[in-house]
Amino acid sequence: MIKGDSSEYNLLEKWSDFDCQGYNSCEIGVREGLGTKIILDNIKNNYIHIGVDPYGNLKYQHYDNTGEYTCDYTDQMRDTMLNDFKWYRNQGKFTVALIKDTEFMMIPEYSDKKYAFVHFDGPHMTKDVITEAVWFANRSAPNTRFVFDDHPKFKMDQVAHILENWGFKTIEVGNNKILLEKNG
Repeated sequence: MIKGDSSEYNLLEKWSDFDCQGYNSCEIGVREGLGTKIILDNIKNNYIHIGVDPYGNLKYQHYDNTGEYTCDYTDQMRDTMLNDFKWYRNQGKFTVALIKDTEFMMIPEYSDKKYAFVHFDGPHMTKDVITEAVWFANRSAPNTRFVFDDHPKFKMDQVAHILENWGFKTIEVGNNKILLEKNG
């Protein structure tokens, strides 16, 4: 059974019932994969779903008000996730970039794509979330949904305000997840 480490997966399921119109979907921060599974099982007409997670028990600052520490993103967790998603990968529905978000954003193979659905569940420092959000906003399809996990742990009001410059509006807010959408 594929596990998650968050809450409000019912909202992610509802919000990922979305037509990507042939564009890509992405999740920053796959971990054990429950978010990715929900997206893959609900998203429509996406070209491919890209999961981004470096694993390897990296030490970094996770939140604005904490120092650096190591989480339990082990290579064993990565191997289990890859095995759990073997069917999706073999069907050409899912690929994994086993790198940091900062590295992902520098690779032309990913920079040259358009994204219609993005689940942000990686680093939760405000500056990191803003960097990711702006990067994806610059590559967003005409109709795009952004879902942010753990939004109370960073300055989501700043992120949402910045994304207004690309036409994103806050559509629905949960206790832990938030949906922003751009139309047209």
